[in-house]
Amino acid sequence: MKTHSQKHLYTRYVFIEFLLLTIFLYNSAFANQFLGIVLDPKGQPIDEAVVRLQGSRISTLTDQKGLFTINIDNTVRSRYITAWKAGFYNSGQPFSKKVKEYSIILKPVSSIDNEKYSWISSSHNRSIITEDKTEEEKACQFCHPMIVEEWENSAHSTSAKNPLFLSFFNGTNQNNRKKVGPGYRLDFPNSQGNCAACHVPALALDNPFNSDPNKAQGAAKEGVFCDFCHKIVNTSIDRTGGYPGILSIQFQRQAEGRQIFFGPYDDSFPGDNSYHPLYKDSRYCAPCHNGRFWDVLAYSEFREWAESPYAKKGIQCQDCHMKPTGRMSRFALQRDGGILRNPLTIPSHINYGVRNVSFMSDAIELDTQATLKDNILTVSVILRNVKAGHHYPTGSPMRNMILLVDAVDKKGKPLSIVTGERVPVWGGIGAREDGNYAGLPGKGFAKVLKDLALYPDGQMRRRFLKEYPAPHWRPTLVESDNRIPAHGFDTSDYQFFVPETLSGHISVTARLIYRRAYKKWLDEKDLKMSDMEIIRKRLIVRR
Repeated sequence: MKTHSQKHLYTRYVFIEFLLLTIFLYNSAFANQFLGIVLDPKGQPIDEAVVRLQGSRISTLTDQKGLFTINIDNTVRSRYITAWKAGFYNSGQPFSKKVKEYSIILKPVSSIDNEKYSWISSSHNRSIITEDKTEEEKACQFCHPMIVEEWENSAHSTSAKNPLFLSFFNGTNQNNRKKVGPGYRLDFPNSQGNCAACHVPALALDNPFNSDPNKAQGAAKEGVFCDFCHKIVNTSIDRTGGYPGILSIQFQRQAEGRQIFFGPYDDSFPGDNSYHPLYKDSRYCAPCHNGRFWDVLAYSEFREWAESPYAKKGIQCQDCHMKPTGRMSRFALQRDGGILRNPLTIPSHINYGVRNVSFMSDAIELDTQATLKDNILTVSVILRNVKAGHHYPTGSPMRNMILLVDAVDKKGKPLSIVTGERVPVWGGIGAREDGNYAGLPGKGFAKVLKDLALYPDGQMRRRFLKEYPAPHWRPTLVESDNRIPAHGFDTSDYQFFVPETLSGHISVTARLIYRRAYKKWLDEKDLKMSDMEIIRKRLIVRR
């Protein structure tokens, strides 16, 4: 039996053992703990700054005294410990596990927009002549070759020189012959309009309502280019769409000799970079995808998204249209500070859209059923918008989609349709082999506009030529709009007569075709844009 003294010594021994174990565990847990402070250039602490181990998810916020602690594990291989807060450049210090304390200085970004700023080209270097020497300014491609390569294959890079855009603006054909088909300048010869506000934004900055896209030079001719996009700090959301493009964009271009590039990384360092949450928000896209002409919201994709389930779930435009390709592990070259990142965190600058068949096809589903009873073949077609966060099709009202439903016997002879919808007149009048489908079994999907003005209107000095559908730059009204909304669907039925004498199988084909403009206009302007077949489904019905 232990004495009182022995019990006391034993208890003390157990306590010391527990204390030593606690200290050991504490030291093990925080052996990779790092401390620091974030200050402004005057030495004042900055609270709520984001501190991050570069390229990782390990981050924290500074407290009211600008202090932070951050814990890491042994797998971290970061080059820098970085910091950022709104209104400041990203900054950082070289990171080492041997250094336990850090002091990071954040420099403020001037909130004054320099309207005399000279834009940097995305892919062309330029010479700058200063008072004492000539310097070469590097294009974005010098540091970001893969990003620029993707951008060059996007619609944004050609927005100022796209033949489709220029032919409809000028009223010319593919070979620049004048007065061919509809054209803005044909209807409004004394105005340049506000088309450049979105298509040639750098040109339109000084004169948003009267800039001629044909006169774009230098970086402005690159359309929606890198430097322009990465100077944006705010956008205004006008629900009516009355202030398109640069009319709803706020910039923060720096004074001569300084630079700033806003983007989606708070740890992009070194460099003249600053994180901005707008670059992951659909509001960023709104100015050029929310446009009204006269009293009609012609470009309605932002509103369609805002009223869709996608907006309610927080799924942004960038999540689909800038979805990472997975082929890039650095968004800049290593020599220029591009660190290794998870490829699924680097947004694509292809800006997926109507040029990408697989992207378009992936957004919609087509189901077909066919039943034969009493010499009547009934074909039911269901179209579902499964992945587009807006109407399908969307964008310019010229864009349209055609559903074709065919039923043929074993020799390829078409069966006669008894009841069912027909492709509207804007599907093309003429030989079917030339892509003209008006009157055939099927359906058209579009926002169809109808002219509102008189022909001619002497009082308003208008000499419009009659057009149907009407071009969206004119005073119009929406005659019909049967486009399929996000998560929406469309059903249609078609009945074909099957003669008693017909033997063998019947082949039923349903296919969906997408066009960037109405067939008549493409033909008139000799714009060689092939139909995009999105989906084709075929069924065999046996008698």
